[in-house]
Amino acid sequence: MKMLCPQCGSALPPEAINISTDLAQCPECGRVSRAAACVVEDEISKDVLRQPPPGTWLRQEADAIVVGATMRSKAAWGAALFTAICGGISMFAAYGTQIIDGKFDPFRTLFGIPFLLVTIFLVGTTIYMIFGRQEWHLNEDGGSGFNGVGRFGKRWRFAWNNLTRIHIYTTRDNHGNTSFKLILEGISPELKISLPECKDRQQFILNTIRYYHQQWRRWK
Repeated sequence: MKMLCPQCGSALPPEAINISTDLAQCPECGRVSRAAACVVEDEISKDVLRQPPPGTWLRQEADAIVVGATMRSKAAWGAALFTAICGGISMFAAYGTQIIDGKFDPFRTLFGIPFLLVTIFLVGTTIYMIFGRQEWHLNEDGGSGFNGVGRFGKRWRFAWNNLTRIHIYTTRDNHGNTSFKLILEGISPELKISLPECKDRQQFILNTIRYYHQQWRRWK
C-alpha cells in the first residue's frame, strides 16, 4: 500500500506511521496527518474507462465529465408484483368497497390510511428500483452528484482538494441484506452514497472518480 504525505506529497516510510493511533508524521515537512488520509489508491488506467459495462455511461459535456449508472435492481419486478398485489388488495378493501356500496364509511377510510401510506412508499421504492439512476458530474474543481428518479432525489457536491480517500464500504444487516456505499473521505460531512447492486457498475463509478481525482493531483 502506497502512502504519501497529504501536505507535501512525500512518500511515508513504515516507521512514520502509527496504525494504533491512526497518525502519521512526515519526515520531510514534519506535519502530522491521519494515517487513513495518507493512503493512495492504486493507479487507475484510462483503459478501464473505455468500455463502460452494461447499465453505465460515460460522456463529455461542455464543462464536465458525466459518469452514471442505472440503479435498477434484480428484485425490482418482484417488488412491483408485491406492491401491485398487496397495495391493490388493501386499497380495494378500504376504498374500493365504499365506491361499490356508493356510500362513505369514515371507519374504513381512517382504517385504510396506514395502508395507503405504506402503498405510496412501496410504489415510490419500486419506481426507484426500476427507473432510478446515479450520475456524477466531474470538473476541474471537483463535482456534483445525483441519485434518484427524474428530477427527484438526493444531490451533493464535493471538491477535489478536500478529498483524501475514495473507497466502497459493504454492510450486511441482520436479515442478510447487503448494501454498498461509496465513501468520499476528507469532505465535511463525509459523503456516503448508495451504489447499484451490480459489482461492475460499482467498480466503474469508483474507478472513474479515482481516475479523475488522480488526474487532478497531477495538474495541481
